[in-house]
Amino acid sequence: MATASLLLAVISLLGAFDIAYFHWYRCRLADRAESRVEGWLHVARGFIYALQLALVPNVQLHGAFYAGFVALFVVDIGVAMADVAVEPASRRSQGGLPGGEYLMHIVLSVLVGAYLHAIALGSLAWRHLPSAVVYAPAGVPGWLRGLLGLMGAGAALVAVVEGLALVEQRLPRPAPIHVRVRLRTTVERLWEVTQDHRLHPSWDHRFSRIFMLGEVIQTGTAMRYEKDLLGLTIRGGGRYKLHRPCQQSTFEFWSEDPRSLIRRGVGLWLYRSAADGSVEFSTSYTYEVRWGALGRWIDRAVFRPLFQRETERSFRRLAARYFPEGASEVAGARGRKPVRFIDGGCLVS
Repeated sequence: MATASLLLAVISLLGAFDIAYFHWYRCRLADRAESRVEGWLHVARGFIYALQLALVPNVQLHGAFYAGFVALFVVDIGVAMADVAVEPASRRSQGGLPGGEYLMHIVLSVLVGAYLHAIALGSLAWRHLPSAVVYAPAGVPGWLRGLLGLMGAGAALVAVVEGLALVEQRLPRPAPIHVRVRLRTTVERLWEVTQDHRLHPSWDHRFSRIFMLGEVIQTGTAMRYEKDLLGLTIRGGGRYKLHRPCQQSTFEFWSEDPRSLIRRGVGLWLYRSAADGSVEFSTSYTYEVRWGALGRWIDRAVFRPLFQRETERSFRRLAARYFPEGASEVAGARGRKPVRFIDGGCLVS
């Protein structure tokens, strides 16, 4: 199986390039609803190749088990044919397959043909042997078996990642984050404290430093912010979309730093006087993330719940530090009001 194993290594390397460059980087198949069927076929093929990478250089399936070995390649061929069948519809919106990917598929088809021929020559005699699953790596160099083992683990991991990306496509969009607190103060005093960018990091856990790029805060005023996290400094920017003194601040924010999960977002602060003389201060915000499907899963599982908690902690610290005369319990109201991206702005209803 040395020849088959070597061909499998070459096929796997070219296939990894095909996935990374054409499927993920250039065509972004995981983000396209029309490519969902093709995506699931890629997931299936990833697990099939992971099995081949584990079996071919290490194991012989004799007698009755040989039928299972053959079935693995028959299923692989079937999945490949189904992939070819769905590609026209899957890639129609992109003008079809890129020329480079089409050439890559031709090369891979030739190599797969040679690989299947080598598999047949090396394994046909197994069907006449007593039924057994035999560990028999003889003839395949140790370095090649190790390389194929790593490739097999990589193929399985990629299949899992692609599968999670396809599942994430069908999930509802994450709800915006909402937090509110009622304070025993005046709207004017609350506005003065919360709108001071020098005081802001002293109570808001989400920022380490904020720099205003204008002498007067008003609609259109830009800002820069920094967050120190695990020895790193993440930088971003923002701009006031609407600034109504003592009523509302609506803003957009973004980060060009590739280390930042947040790519861009929108949010607002609302100031409302209550009948009992207190003031309700609330925030609503949402954002888009980078790093593709992986970033969206990280956001759902870790970051968005963390931002909800940290925003609630920030409101508690605001109340304790600047309004010790009294505050009601900070309330998280995740999903209470819809916040949607519209022309880079923010609508709240």
